[in-house]
Amino acid sequence: MPLRKTLTATTLAFGLAVTAGAMTALSPQSAAAQSAADYSGEQIEAFTMAYLEVMDLREQYVPQLEAAGSEDEQRALIEEANAEIVEAIEGTEGLTLEDYEAIAQAASEDQELQTRIVTRLEEMQQGGE
Repeated sequence: MPLRKTLTATTLAFGLAVTAGAMTALSPQSAAAQSAADYSGEQIEAFTMAYLEVMDLREQYVPQLEAAGSEDEQRALIEEANAEIVEAIEGTEGLTLEDYEAIAQAASEDQELQTRIVTRLEEMQQGGE
């Protein structure tokens, strides 16, 4: 796979935080059935904390991927990054990888949930944790 396609695919994977595994277990109906009201403040809090860690990891790895000299190097970096992402998500109290992926999927389909998450992210980034 050419470098540009690999970076695009990797960037997408980082944005969704390794959705390949558990996300395929969700049917379109089950993901769409989740709405903003289905998630507690604690779940949103845990998701946003993990999301910020995932974005930090993405910022660390994207330049390394861009500088990688071969597809083998890229693959190794992607595997390393994905492992760290999973560890960051699962290391967040009150959150599993499956929960993270379900919330991310639901937020992509539910404007109200997306707004709740964005609002909390802005509060956290402004130091209002």
